[in-house]
Amino acid sequence: MDRPDQELAELLDTLGARLSAVPPGALARLRDPLRALRDRLDAALDDLDQGPAPSLPAGKGEAHFRALLSDAIGCVSEGFVLFGADGRLVLCNDRYRAAYPLLSDHLVPGVRFADLLRVAVERGAAGDDLGDPSDWIAERLNRHTRSGPPTDHQLGDGRWYRISEHATRFGGVVKILTDITELKRHEEALADSEARYRRLVEMAPYGILIWDGLRVRFANRSAALILGSGDPEAMLRIPLVEATEFDGVQRLFDWLPPPGSGLEAPPPVEARFVTAQGALRELEVGIHPFTVGAFAVEGEAAWLLVLSDITGRKQAERAIQQAQKMQAIGQLAGGIAHEFNNMLTAIGGFAQMARRAPQDRPRVERCLTEIVKATERASGLTAQLLSFGRPGQTDAARPVRVGAVIDDLRRFLGPTLGERHPLRIAGTGGGAAVTIDPALLHQSLLNLVLNARDAMPEGGPITIAVEEPDDAGVTITVADTGCGIDPAVIDRIFEPFFTTKEPGAGTGLGLALVYSTVARAGGVVEVDSAPGRGTVFTLRFPAQGAAEEREADGPGLDDAFLLDAEDDEMEGLSMAATVLLVEDEAQVRDFIRLTLEDLGMRVVCAADGTEALRAYADHGGAFDLLVTDLVMPQVGGASVARALRRENPDLPAVLMSGYPPETESLDDLLADPMADGRRIVFLRKPINPDELADTIHALLI
Repeated sequence: MDRPDQELAELLDTLGARLSAVPPGALARLRDPLRALRDRLDAALDDLDQGPAPSLPAGKGEAHFRALLSDAIGCVSEGFVLFGADGRLVLCNDRYRAAYPLLSDHLVPGVRFADLLRVAVERGAAGDDLGDPSDWIAERLNRHTRSGPPTDHQLGDGRWYRISEHATRFGGVVKILTDITELKRHEEALADSEARYRRLVEMAPYGILIWDGLRVRFANRSAALILGSGDPEAMLRIPLVEATEFDGVQRLFDWLPPPGSGLEAPPPVEARFVTAQGALRELEVGIHPFTVGAFAVEGEAAWLLVLSDITGRKQAERAIQQAQKMQAIGQLAGGIAHEFNNMLTAIGGFAQMARRAPQDRPRVERCLTEIVKATERASGLTAQLLSFGRPGQTDAARPVRVGAVIDDLRRFLGPTLGERHPLRIAGTGGGAAVTIDPALLHQSLLNLVLNARDAMPEGGPITIAVEEPDDAGVTITVADTGCGIDPAVIDRIFEPFFTTKEPGAGTGLGLALVYSTVARAGGVVEVDSAPGRGTVFTLRFPAQGAAEEREADGPGLDDAFLLDAEDDEMEGLSMAATVLLVEDEAQVRDFIRLTLEDLGMRVVCAADGTEALRAYADHGGAFDLLVTDLVMPQVGGASVARALRRENPDLPAVLMSGYPPETESLDDLLADPMADGRRIVFLRKPINPDELADTIHALLI
């Protein structure tokens, strides 16, 4: 211990010992001197608490130290002010003064903080509508002396500051202002951006969902409206209906693979579901992955689902399709009515003419010939109508050499086209073959050639070319140099009964038959045309092997198709047999009955399937042949045939219908008709008497 400190300690001990020895009554006289001594000791102790004074150069004092401190705090970027315990300003830098432009001239050492508040009120810092300023001043005085966490404020210079207040050990206050204006701008920009994108997401016309594999983490307002629920748990329970895209799974979220499973995002799918309110909704669901490292939800992979409500669009599409369907049906019905009215006019007219002069045999024969022609035209029209849009090939489809068909067509059309429309064959494709009904291929090419002729009334060449077959298949082109097709109607040229020809010059079925024939063979039809530069039709068929050679010069079609020969009459055919005839149309039933009776057969007639089964039982099953229509009320012909053949497996049967056989399930009856003695055949209406006689003769003889 230093000598001065030792002396001070001895002095304190001596003073304490003497005071303890003084009687209590005598201490009253020492009260005032002791108080004065205490005050002086307190002051001395306060000086000791402030620490040793800095060493100053000789001749330098407090003023110099204050100048050094003021210069130091003036160099920092933060605002700085120090108020003493008495509330007076001790030290302030220029950065602090700049933050308070209304008070900058008063921010000088010695000014009291309360006086600064009064000046601020006088200069409008408290607002124009401030009544009694005392509360405002008192609140700020209280806040001034109470230290707390930093707070952010926009001060008089318009900039934002983070204000930190700290109490000193001697009752003073230090305030530090940190300029955070740029930080505030970035925060506001970020907040504006987040708010803008949130508004975009919330206002989006499509639903947005984020699903993490267990629960819906986010759903915007549109998603809640589309799904009929804003509850994420309820969303997971929404069942889908007719969800064929989901392999029978009844919930979209059950069908989705787990997020982050490494699987590629499924393509957009369509779904139908019923909301909690009972409304049927149709959705298109876009599925996008949120992957870790790109964008994830709390570090986990998730699915982003975009829901588009396509209910209205689907309803509009169905309405348009229905309207188009009705328009097509109307056009089709009008065309059919027109064609059949012409045929009925011919049939009825020639029948009336024959009835007026029955004794004129040549006249009657001519009338009957025209009636037969009209019925054949009607039969051909119905066959074409049934072929439109029917999937798959006909029973007559087989590999056909295209070159042979074109050669037949050239010989057939030569006299018809004449010298003004030469038919040029640019190539026959070698052994190119397609699987198709040869009659329909011939008719399709014939229709294209005749259309080409009609497009060149002044004459011009018609070119048919077959490219050498390759992996892509067989290509046939039919080209002309005529007037071309108007772009306004080119999309409709394959519609049945649509034609641009003059009334009576065409039925509008030619190109429809071409399209149907090629499509059923698995091919496509392409058209390249423009007004004034002609038209090229391109038929593309799937690749086939070369057709088997039937003969060295064998035609591509049966001679019966190409030659206009008379049908062989089955005169002299007579078959003694008992036939059960089942037909619900009385006129057709009478016609077939007469045909069978002309063949020498005994015929038992029934008007429907139920009557046929009863007649079979009444006659004890003593029938040699069943001839039945397929489409009848109550019990159809196929059911009759099956029932009777269960009773008599060897009973031959002729099945008749105006519909193609594939419209009914006849596989068990028609498969391998000559195998294991089935002897069942199908005839398409209208029935030709000679064809019926030939068929029955083959079954019974």
